[in-house]
Formats: sequence, C-alpha cells, structure tokens
Amino acid sequence: MDRLDLRRSLVTLGIVGLTMLVDSLACNVPAFRYALERWPADLYQVVVYYQATPPRDALHSLRRNAGEGLTNYALKTVDVSKPEGRALAEGRKIESYPWVEVFYPVDFEFRGPVWSGPLNTNQVSKIVASPARSRMAQSLLRGEVAVWVLLKSGHEQKDRRARETLKNQLERASATLKIPEIGTDLNGNPVEVTDFKTYPVHFAFVEIARSDPDEQLLVSTLIKSESDLEQYDEPMAFPVFGRGRALYALVGDGIQENTILEACQSLINWCSCEIKAQNPGTDLIISADWSRPYGGKMVQDPDVPLTGLSGFSQDPEATKAPLASSKPAPIQPGAVCQVAPATSNASARPVSSVQPQPTGAGEGRLVRNILYLAGAAGLVLVTLSVVVTMKRKG
Repeated sequence: MDRLDLRRSLVTLGIVGLTMLVDSLACNVPAFRYALERWPADLYQVVVYYQATPPRDALHSLRRNAGEGLTNYALKTVDVSKPEGRALAEGRKIESYPWVEVFYPVDFEFRGPVWSGPLNTNQVSKIVASPARSRMAQSLLRGEVAVWVLLKSGHEQKDRRARETLKNQLERASATLKIPEIGTDLNGNPVEVTDFKTYPVHFAFVEIARSDPDEQLLVSTLIKSESDLEQYDEPMAFPVFGRGRALYALVGDGIQENTILEACQSLINWCSCEIKAQNPGTDLIISADWSRPYGGKMVQDPDVPLTGLSGFSQDPEATKAPLASSKPAPIQPGAVCQVAPATSNASARPVSSVQPQPTGAGEGRLVRNILYLAGAAGLVLVTLSVVVTMKRKG
C-alpha cells in the first residue's frame, strides 16, 4: 500500500473519529456555529527585520491591522544593527533588509516560517488579506456552514475530476443535509431544538492555483498545515469553517463522495468539545470583523476559555503591551457546551440552545467524560493498529 492510500485510510478514520467525538459530548449548537461565535482565531507571528531605519509605511500598515484586532497576527520587530538582532538574523540566514517572516501560532508543531520574503507595502497587503481569504470570510459571515478550498495541483485532468466531484457533492450536501432538530438534555432526555430549525445549510466553494502570486501565503499555510502534504503532487480539498479554521486535507483520490459528505455532516452536528485545542484544524490568517455574523448572536451559553488560543510576543507599538505570551484563562465552573446528538423521539420537548444547570449534573458529566476519554483512547489504539498493519502489508 502506497503513502497516499495509507493517508486516505487514516483521513477516513479521522472523519469517523470526529463524528464519534461530535456524537459523544454534544450541545444544542451546531459545531460550525459554535466555532464561528466562540473560537477566536489563533494568532500568527509576523516578524520584521530591518537595519537601523524601520520601514515606516509597511510597519504602520502592519501595526494598524494588528492593533485593530481584525487580523489574527501579532507583530514583532528586530533591528539587526543591534547585536542581539544581528545574531537572530544570522541564525535565520537572512541577508537582505527589510525582511519579513510569518510563523504559525505558538502551539503549532511546524516551527519554521510559513512564508518569508522582502518587506514592502505590496507584500503587507498580501499578508493581511487576499482575494480567496476575503471570499472565505464573506461566505462564513453570511452563514455558510463551511467554505471548501480546492488547492489545484496543476494537472488539468486531476484538477477537473477533483473540482467536479467536490462541487457535485457540495451541491448535494447543501440540498439534503439538515441541522438536527432533536438533542438531549443533561440527564439524557430527548429535547426538541428550535433555534436552528430554519437555518439554511449551504457549503461554498473556492479554488486556487498553487502559483497564484496573490495567494502564496494561503497556499503555504495550507500545504504546511500537515507534515506530509508537501510530498503530494495532487489536488487537495480543505473544509474551512468558524473564523477561518481549516480541517484535514482530502488529497487526490481521497476527494470522494463519502469523505466529503461525512465531513459536511460532522460540521452541522451538535458541537461536542468546546475547548478549542481539543478540536482538529489549523487557523488561517484572515482579516474580518467576526462580531456580526448571519443571524446575530445565536450561542447563548457562557463563554468558554480556549486553551488553544495562542498569545504571541507583541510589538509594543502595535499593542502598547510588553512582549509576553498570554496564558490560558482558568476554566469557569459550569462553562460547558451541553447536550448530546440528535435522536428521534416523539416525546421531545422544545427548548432553546441554553439549558439550565441542574443540581447533581456534575456527576453525570464526570461519567460521560470518562466514557469520552475511554472512547478516544480506543480510537487511537485502532488507528495505530491500522497504521502498523498497512505498513507491514506495504
């Protein structure tokens, strides 16, 4: 079995695992909507190197976008005329100035720059936004469940097959999938959920070429989001949801009916794990005001601290704060995304997306958390067994 077949099998397992997680600890809010309202995008780090004289126009633009909080990056400047700055630049093998490097959020496993190059006002505009990323933000704010991004391979026949398959299945998903109307309360009783009964389910589509000069940051971010993607000369499809969070990639022949539909379904199921770091995906750099989504505020339960939120060292002029990494806030008691997956039951009673906290609910949550952890451990063991078996057969 070759590497692409192995990857396709593991992605299928991942979709099944994601669906299991969604079904295990859910609430009365669809996963995509909870992410849109409650998961601020992780901060990238933009590092500017200059020699004695700062590039004022470029830095002004970068600081303005970072300071307004509409673009998810933090800015840091390095003066290479100073000994510590020179040592840093030499270690990075940077020889011309001004220069800029863009890094993933601090907790991301890839440690090198996502993108780097000479700094000028034109490059600044491409870091802050691009046509494809702007379309994604507009679609997500309009209420689309997700935007599927097709990253073309450059092989016309492969790209055409991937495009036709993806567009056909997204049309099918938009026409047939519905947000569940039945959930369960904290005690396991079925409840009818009315908040999203008329919410339109639709999936948008964007395609980009790897050679597009305006999309080089996006292309690099997507390809480096998983350790093996750079090895494939194949079309890739990424579902992007929430505030620009890209899930796993479907690659080559893995762009098929069942994987597309299962991924779409998992995004409209009730959310399961409200702690962002426990959910798969990679945030993209996107400039948008996420405070005014379609339908207004639909998630009414208390805010939940996000342990995956990254706090990068900030440029003091951009944030008026000292260089320091932020620490995750402590988890608030009772701040949970509650209620489980949709089931059919005629005795269900209508409820809002907010359920009161009953006395003694903590014990029930503890049992469910134990079962959840046991199920997750079992899934990991199954996945490892499949990997070992496939490698032996290969």
